[in-house]
Amino acid sequence: MIRIVFLGASINWVPRLLTDLLAVFPEPLDVTFVDIDPAPAEACRAWGEEANRAHARRDRYAGTLDRRAALRGADAVLITLSTGGFDAMARDLDIPETEGILATVGDTCGPSGWSRSVRNIPVFEEFARDFDELCPRALLVNYTNPMGALTATLRRRCGNPVVGLCHAYFETRDILRDLFGLPEERRPVVAVAGVNHFTWVTEFTVDGQPGYPQLERLLGGRSLAGVLPAETRDEIGFSSGHRLCAELFDRFRRMPYPADRHTVEFVPWGVSGRPETRQVRYDARFPYEELSRYGVRRTTIFHRQQYLALSRQRFDAIRDLPAGSPPVRSRETGADMIRAYLMDTAITDAVNELNVGQIPDLPSGACVETLGTVDARGVHPLPTAPLPPAVVELVRPHALSQLWLVDGMLERRPEAAFEALAVDPQCRALPPDRLAGLYDRLVEANLPYAPVGFLRRERANA
Repeated sequence: MIRIVFLGASINWVPRLLTDLLAVFPEPLDVTFVDIDPAPAEACRAWGEEANRAHARRDRYAGTLDRRAALRGADAVLITLSTGGFDAMARDLDIPETEGILATVGDTCGPSGWSRSVRNIPVFEEFARDFDELCPRALLVNYTNPMGALTATLRRRCGNPVVGLCHAYFETRDILRDLFGLPEERRPVVAVAGVNHFTWVTEFTVDGQPGYPQLERLLGGRSLAGVLPAETRDEIGFSSGHRLCAELFDRFRRMPYPADRHTVEFVPWGVSGRPETRQVRYDARFPYEELSRYGVRRTTIFHRQQYLALSRQRFDAIRDLPAGSPPVRSRETGADMIRAYLMDTAITDAVNELNVGQIPDLPSGACVETLGTVDARGVHPLPTAPLPPAVVELVRPHALSQLWLVDGMLERRPEAAFEALAVDPQCRALPPDRLAGLYDRLVEANLPYAPVGFLRRERANA
């Protein structure tokens, strides 16, 4: 039997990704859910048994706290966890806010993303040692943010093939398809380049013809804002407007990742702590805070808890499926990549991988997002068309910050980790003493979750 391991028994990710696996593998699977808490591990095991009934399958399921036992001989590993959970994430958001630095999401860049990286990198480094020893040929599929820093950690600390995946690519294709009024079967072919959550469409085609000239004709000199929808929701349920997306396209004539809730954190002018930019509004379910000139809705811990409750409802819906129902696929491509790797086929899609020249204008060794092919030999990122020089300079500091932080964590060099925080555009306005204070508070906040005492500056300077 093909052995699949989930690190992190996520009620949000497991139903989606496991259903995809059941759809692409008609043969029985041996699936183990690993978690530090027995309750979600057991809940996911029970979900699998319900899936056997609902889809008339004979897969084998187990839940365990013993990661090493589960990994031995695994064929593929999916990583769907976040160290520290909502308690740690709350500190990621709250501590930078004392310096006037706000986050709309806080899971990738800025001091919030830096903090999340700091506590997750040691955990992923420990995973990597286990992968090398126990399942050195397994394909590792990472869904955990910060995508770039954590995928880079795995790539640098183990010999396994590794791919980082995000549904941002689907949102980008959807926006372009909707702009041209295309049905699903005629969706545009899209190439992207950048770092996760801050990618740009380098080129695309519509019915085999170059897309950017067609987009310019469609606009007829108007702003992109005139044809974009006011708001869309991603597959998880979080909403984004597109005012910043339109502004960036109008300036650079290249389409960025259209979800403003992420993109706004990557541009230096995107989010401000000024009181006049913060307004509390309400939708049909609960209040939200609107940040910045772009009307971006802030994703708070409260909102994440609400969406977790919705995820629980979707998780439990497996019980209502009639026996013998076919598994209904999501748009995630992780299952297809696992099948391509194990069954000697090939799939090309957006991947996060170390930069080995696929984006020559960004730092070598940083984890970047481009198209890539997965086959029996592993993961192969594909070269991209060049980005406009000004766009490259918007992306570069984030690639450098990620690279320096991973260097600092893996090589136990606090000065590199500090420089990674300093180079981030959200932190550049802070004077040195306040930047140092922010660094110290974020390090201390992460000590309960990961062994990061080596980052303490007084110890490094002793």
